[in-house]
Amino acid sequence: MTERRRVLIQGAGAVAAAAGALLSGTGAEVRAASRRDGVILTAVAPDGAVTHVPVVDYAQVEAGEVRGSGAPGGVDLLVLTSAPGELAPEIATALAAAEPAAIGVTSPVIGDAAIAQRMFPGAEVARLAPGLLSFATSRGTETRAEYWVPPLAPAFAAVAVDGAPDLPRRLAADYPKVVGRTPAKAADAVGVLMVPYAAELAVVGGDWPTFLRRLRRPGRAMAEAMRADIGLPVFAPPPIVVRAVLRQVDRTVPFDFPKFAGNHFVRHAEQSLRILDAWRAMTPRVTPALDSLREDLAAVL
Repeated sequence: MTERRRVLIQGAGAVAAAAGALLSGTGAEVRAASRRDGVILTAVAPDGAVTHVPVVDYAQVEAGEVRGSGAPGGVDLLVLTSAPGELAPEIATALAAAEPAAIGVTSPVIGDAAIAQRMFPGAEVARLAPGLLSFATSRGTETRAEYWVPPLAPAFAAVAVDGAPDLPRRLAADYPKVVGRTPAKAADAVGVLMVPYAAELAVVGGDWPTFLRRLRRPGRAMAEAMRADIGLPVFAPPPIVVRAVLRQVDRTVPFDFPKFAGNHFVRHAEQSLRILDAWRAMTPRVTPALDSLREDLAAVL
């Protein structure tokens, strides 16, 4: 009998709920780790199916209780839903005690995968770029989250980093239909397309109507970032085109997309700021839109 793969998800938020539900569907034994006692983690699929993801505290992780029923070795996959550099030392210590064989870093910030490699030298590391949307409808003792994965897309796109070129292929094979492989440049391009708009939305405090009137600057910032990060000389998309795309997304996503986007990107404004700084450091070219966006975002943090 084949032993079930063991997955540990760091954190007990909306992304952890969705990831837990989806990875459980591949037959893996999944647990989420929280610093809070008595947390209930619930994921709701678009069809209404409900999954309760088991939650353990970090003391249990450090004691080795996430390894299953006396099974040898550590967890097969550790999914970091927080930036690795932001983990408290005691949490990093507990996670290391789980002896993960592989680590998936969901943070899109440039350099965060390398931080994970230094923190967990015995593990292989890949970036796991989220392709899903997850929206917490309640927080507190129970975190309840709705999630949606675009049709024909994986929930997470695995991207190889130095030292583990074959890991994305193995993750896609171990967790089919949940993890897919994608070239690094493709994943980077998606981030370049999205983050300037996420930053602009955070600047206006998540106010969707105001954001829709301020699409010119993030479009220009996106074009500057595309040249800096991907090396492609693209033009800023006209605001009318961006509005049309956003309207289509709002019609497609099965929950309140403007509310989700406002909440999500305001909460992750510091992450967006780190990405803007990384892009500006990549190029000697003048980047007036990135500079302006970065200045305004820093002012609201």
